[in-house]
Amino acid sequence: MTLRPWRIISISLAAGLMLSGCSDPPTSKEPTAAQVEPILKSHIDQTMKYAFATDITVTDPGGKDIPCGDGRSKRTYAVKAKAGVGSGNSEMVTLTLIGGLHQVAKYKLPSYAKSLTEQEAVGEQYRTRILLSSPTKGEMVVRGETDCLPFKMS
Repeated sequence: MTLRPWRIISISLAAGLMLSGCSDPPTSKEPTAAQVEPILKSHIDQTMKYAFATDITVTDPGGKDIPCGDGRSKRTYAVKAKAGVGSGNSEMVTLTLIGGLHQVAKYKLPSYAKSLTEQEAVGEQYRTRILLSSPTKGEMVVRGETDCLPFKMS
């Protein structure tokens, strides 16, 4: 009895599917906070660049796991700077920061703002949150944190 080509393909596919079911169970694809931290830092640094910030100072260098419980942690990063353009009006500075962040990555802004001088941005796909603000005239402050993520890859 000769096997037709479609039967050979069917048998090969069935065998492949059966063998693929014998592999190890899938591991968590969730990144660690340490893996996400460079993305957070890059987004904040790039935001400051696009918002024309000057005299940038890192106020929280990050690099430390902050426990969240259940084997999870988060990481933080923050900078402050002077507004490099405009009158320094805090509301306009905050809008400039929002515009800078939109140049960098796709973040969602909640439908509400904490105030006209402070706005939170959520990067669900990046697993980060960033707070953009101008607490005083001509001052830019950007703080961010990762989501609570596994401490180590499983």
